[in-house]
Amino acid sequence: MRTPEEPWSYGLFIPHDPRAVGVVRATIRHVLRAARLDCIVDTAELLVSELVTNAYRNTTTDAYVSMDWEPTPSGFRVTVWDSGCGLPQPGAAAAEDESGRGLTIVESCSDTWGVHDYTDKDAGVTGKAVWFTLTPSPVVGQAG
Repeated sequence: MRTPEEPWSYGLFIPHDPRAVGVVRATIRHVLRAARLDCIVDTAELLVSELVTNAYRNTTTDAYVSMDWEPTPSGFRVTVWDSGCGLPQPGAAAAEDESGRGLTIVESCSDTWGVHDYTDKDAGVTGKAVWFTLTPSPVVGQAG
């Protein structure tokens, strides 16, 4: 597999709307396929769905999704910015729980992930950013 040689970024403002999850999934799928990063499409769709769903469920405002490619070991990074307070942590959901597994899935399926607070004093905005990275595996026996 030949990965993109130049860095690139895409961003998507998403309204507080349950349809936003599908829009973000479709967008990330198209961006990754256009960049010939098909090998991480399914995982990226799953993980971004979890993060956007969390943003929708835990806030009442719009959110922002950034998708960034760096042709270095960090690879592909997705960040979901929302106005929610507090830093979420993966939890253990009981078998009968219908939610509570999202960050555990992100932790299990991503190469790295994290969360941090942010403040934009000029815009009067505070919130958090939850991110994950995926690094495509090179195809054995194929030169870059």
